[in-house]
Formats: sequence, C-alpha cells, structure tokens
Amino acid sequence: MKGLLPEIESWASIRRYDPRPIPDGVLLRILDAARRAPSWANVQPWHFIVVREKTMKSKLRRLAVGQPFVETADSVVLCLGERNAWSKEQRIMQMKALSQALGQSFDEERIKKSLDDPAYNPLLRGEEILVARLYEQLSLAIAFMILQAKHEGVGSCIVGAFANEVTAVNEELYEEVRRDLKIPQDAMILTLVTLGYPAEDPKPRPRKSFEGVVSLEKYENPFPASL
Repeated sequence: MKGLLPEIESWASIRRYDPRPIPDGVLLRILDAARRAPSWANVQPWHFIVVREKTMKSKLRRLAVGQPFVETADSVVLCLGERNAWSKEQRIMQMKALSQALGQSFDEERIKKSLDDPAYNPLLRGEEILVARLYEQLSLAIAFMILQAKHEGVGSCIVGAFANEVTAVNEELYEEVRRDLKIPQDAMILTLVTLGYPAEDPKPRPRKSFEGVVSLEKYENPFPASL
C-alpha cells in the first residue's frame, strides 16, 4: 500500500547478525523511542535492561529455549512489566506530576475514586488481568523500539519463547537471571528483543489480507478501497 513508512512496509525479523557493535548513540535513540511510546492512562509500566555482556547473553539464550540468535545479537533488551505501576501510591504520585507538567489542577480525591474502579485499575481484577495489561502496554513500547531500530539500520527480533512467570518453564534459571540482574520482585520479564546489524535480508513474511482483518462499522463489513 502506497504511503506506508518504509520501516513498516519492509519489516522482517532478523535472526542473523554481523559482529559490528551498535554505537551507543544509536542504541540510545532506539531505547528512547521505546520510552516515548503511548501508554494507557500514562501509566508507563515498563523498564528496559540492555544486556551486551557475553556470559549473560549465553544465559539468556538458555532462557530462550536455546535460540542461538539471542547470544549472537549485539544487544538483548529485557522488557520488564512493573506490577506496582498501578498501585495507588504510584498512580497518585504520577498523576500529580502530570497535572503539574500540564499546568492543570490536581484533584486527588477524583484520582483515588478512579483507582477503585476496575475499568481504570487492573490490580483490582487479579494477576491474570494485570499481566494482560502489562503485555498490552509493553507491546506499544516494543513496536516503537523495533521501528526506530529499523530506521537506524539495526535488525531486531521479538523473542516470545522463553522461560518466565507466564510460561512457567525452567523456573530455576529464570530466578537466577532475575537475581543476577537485580530485578525487583514486583517486575517481571515479559519479552526479549534482540538487536544487531543484519547479516541477512529476509523478505517480509506474508500478512493476512487487508479485507480479512479490517471492517467498517461492523464485523466483516468491507472497508471501501477509497472513501
């Protein structure tokens, strides 16, 4: 489709990397793009740990069920979801800072009341719903990260198959990695993103048709080719 960003149109995951290191300035822009992603209610429940050290990358490869490109990438970004980002204390403090930044009045009672509503506070819905919202939020930051990486000429791959609290496999190694990286108890590793200069040029994988995934007004009502 004409008019798409080239980074989107030519997107493909990269799993083979050449040994060139990513300059710090390039890596900084990639991570800053993730930080600037949209966030529902401006919660921003994320933290990113960049791993470049060989021994830890080897351990992360084991964590990712032996996928070799995790170890050969220049950098592996651990994308963490922070449960306590939705705590009342954190939300009140954050919303107060936001109000001050925007020059708006701060209504603490209204904020407290909203945090008693499950529609605004997934903590009230239990662990499964909270984790789902963490994945939802983090996916936006990851999208910004990998598109900026593509723009910088850096390849990336989102690693979904690895041991964490959701998959509940290799729990001993997962806890070992958490201790090594000093990850706080309220944070969980949700995704790994590998980064490195491409040593391959794969074609984008086929996507579902536009008509198959887009409707107008109601499900499966065709979206016109031109409006």
